[in-house]
Amino acid sequence: MNLWIDSPTLHQILEATFGLLGALAALVVILLAVHTAHVLTLTSHRRLLYIIVAIAVLFVLAKLNAALGAFFHTSTFVDIAEEFAEMVAISSGAFALYIMRRTERDEVASLRRSAEVDDLTNLSSRSFFRRAAARSIELSKKNNLPLSCIVVDVEDFKLYNDRYGHTAGDEALRCVARVLRNSARADDLIARHGGEEFALLMSSDLEDAIEAAERIRGGVEREWIPERGTYLKRRITVSLGVAPLAGDVKSLEQLIEAADMEMYRAKRAGKNRVSCGSG
Repeated sequence: MNLWIDSPTLHQILEATFGLLGALAALVVILLAVHTAHVLTLTSHRRLLYIIVAIAVLFVLAKLNAALGAFFHTSTFVDIAEEFAEMVAISSGAFALYIMRRTERDEVASLRRSAEVDDLTNLSSRSFFRRAAARSIELSKKNNLPLSCIVVDVEDFKLYNDRYGHTAGDEALRCVARVLRNSARADDLIARHGGEEFALLMSSDLEDAIEAAERIRGGVEREWIPERGTYLKRRITVSLGVAPLAGDVKSLEQLIEAADMEMYRAKRAGKNRVSCGSG
């Protein structure tokens, strides 16, 4: 055992090995720091990581030099212990950066989801809908594809909310959101556009959009069935306005405004119905 420890050749090999492992760990630090810097929100944190990258580069060069130099001098147990301690330290730094990167990525993903999804209904948020809808309109105009918008408004929602409470009002909105999801296609864009108003963007012509609107209207109307002990306090209905991307309607704002006007026309005509415009 003593001969094995005292062997100079073995000491040199161990010192060089730990030095190379330390250099490898430093390379991992560099890669993690560069990737992590891109997801950090604070500029000061990104600058700190770039400083760590610079230090790690110098450390890699030093470790490579030390590993090579280990074969040109007599290595001792202390030299090996120092190389091992440095390797463990830089490996711990690499692991800490990995945890930091994963945590930051998860937090950013959570924030992005909260900005894109409405917490109550799990539909798209208004801001996400408008960004995605604007892109859809550009593609529709570029490729001459049909596009229609449906605006859905829950009838007398304020009275419902005031009478039965916010919990019941929230359940009513979730009910409408569920009907929207079940009535729409996989590629349709659905959002809670504000309060008790919802929006649906479809890659369809006016006729198909009207059919979808009627499915939604009927679905909401059928959702309240007293015999099955529904959670809804009373029957709820919706008014829907449908407008195509055609004629003078060329932008997202104009499309939503046209569908919104049709929705109010449905309300004035007696509620629980669909109104449509030809564009």
